[in-house]
Amino acid sequence: MKKRVSFLMIAAISVAAGPASAADPITLKLGGKLRHFFFVADQDNAPGENLSSTGMLTNAEVYFDGRTILDNGVEVRATIELEAESRNDRNADEVYIDFITGLGKFRIGEKEGVSAAMIADPVPEAFLTTEEEIVQQVVKPRTGLTTRDAFTFKRYADDVLGVSYETPALIQGFKFGVTYQPSTGDNEGVFDKADRAHDAWQAAARYEGRFRGGSYRLAGGYFHSSSSIGRNDGNEGWVVHAGVTYGGWDVAGSYAVANPATGLDEKIWVIGALYGIGPYKISASHSYGKRDLVPGAVARETVSRSNIQGAMRIGPGITLGVTGFYTDQRDSNGVDWDGLGAIGGAKLSF
Repeated sequence: MKKRVSFLMIAAISVAAGPASAADPITLKLGGKLRHFFFVADQDNAPGENLSSTGMLTNAEVYFDGRTILDNGVEVRATIELEAESRNDRNADEVYIDFITGLGKFRIGEKEGVSAAMIADPVPEAFLTTEEEIVQQVVKPRTGLTTRDAFTFKRYADDVLGVSYETPALIQGFKFGVTYQPSTGDNEGVFDKADRAHDAWQAAARYEGRFRGGSYRLAGGYFHSSSSIGRNDGNEGWVVHAGVTYGGWDVAGSYAVANPATGLDEKIWVIGALYGIGPYKISASHSYGKRDLVPGAVARETVSRSNIQGAMRIGPGITLGVTGFYTDQRDSNGVDWDGLGAIGGAKLSF
């Protein structure tokens, strides 16, 4: 059934496009991003550790975007995103093609699933976004709890080959999408299902409405994949999100439940608010997560974090900002690990 539906999704692209030619040749645009951050942190050390109190992080990518519109009205877009850092093993981060028709958007290629786009950031943030969850790179993890990409399903299948479909944008405020990925890893062609989680499915929906002076949004998603040992109880998760904007304010929250194949269930929530005026933004958020020590256990590992952020746009595509954070982690032995610090940096988009 899964193979049949995924085949129908691909066939629908051909039917929607139909025989046609491009009215204009494909146009190519060059873009990218450059991020540099410097941090200062103070956190508990384990015996024999001497964690650095300062350090730096960076992220750089180059984008190639192609676009054309066929004479039957179908828009075709192609995207290639290249990592521009020597520390990354893979050169291409995302490579995919979109076919945008009156029936919706069909996507094929290497990209995260529909949930990441529909749910977007779990809370509004002034400086760091979901794509820049770098606090986890500054604070040493003391638990097995997955806080990075906790509110999207990229934790299970991130930028891997698959096919997706999204309904036309905002049909009476509602939008729905589905993604199928044969493998959750960097596999091309045939692979052994005994070595990797596979047949990953996710579905997501989003609703947007307006009221006098503001707007609101509701979103949710579900994910399931078969495990690498042939069982049906592989990785599974769901997430819900709600937010409201009014004037310069944006307030939102998200809640996620993850049921990995290990049986060590995780639950995490976050709430936050942002205020922006002109080129300035400030935000605050708090998150809390817990993870079973053994399947069905009462005792749990926990992680909580509070962030305060400020950012200033000094020009088109140029932002300076700073994030202050405090974290508390409780490990499997019941030991608390505290950490606090600040991250400052510059973000360029071009």
